[in-house]
Amino acid sequence: MKILIINSAEAKIREFVTPIEKILTTARSNAQMINYRECSNINLNSFDGIIVSGSPQGDDIVEHHQPYFQWLKTYKKPVLGICAGHHITGFMFGANYLRNVEPESGNCLVEVLKEDPLFYGLPKSLLVRQMHNDSITLPDQFIHLAQSTICFNQAMRHSNKPLYTLQFHPEFLNPEIILNFISICKKHED
Repeated sequence: MKILIINSAEAKIREFVTPIEKILTTARSNAQMINYRECSNINLNSFDGIIVSGSPQGDDIVEHHQPYFQWLKTYKKPVLGICAGHHITGFMFGANYLRNVEPESGNCLVEVLKEDPLFYGLPKSLLVRQMHNDSITLPDQFIHLAQSTICFNQAMRHSNKPLYTLQFHPEFLNPEIILNFISICKKHED
């Protein structure tokens, strides 16, 4: 299994990609990491799946990153966007970007609303790590998968392709979600 991690932060900031790399290594997946600016320099179809990482709070990246992520509209293999990846993807598909409306920080409970392979084996109420000031509304083409008492769109999936995004950071408290994403990639490959 070959998974690409796209670092949404600037190149020297690795706090959100390092834990993902560790989870993928433990799962014996072949992980490669690139910076978001390198997306056009690599054959994205040579990977079984892509994880788009978070970025530090306060970064105003959603509009800035749009040109680097145009491939999301046509990419057919599994993608998991985390925090900034959630915002970038949602905005790309027409979500409203909410600044400082639903901020959360620390460990918070999230309610899983629908059964989905991404949450396989996990309880309906999850303790997750939050680090966001910004959030997004639910775009038209997406299915709402999870919410918290503060933030409505905690998780979503595209209705026609294996494109998932999460507001929270599974790389810190919920590695099972990343392992479930690897399973989604394996099933998609078959």
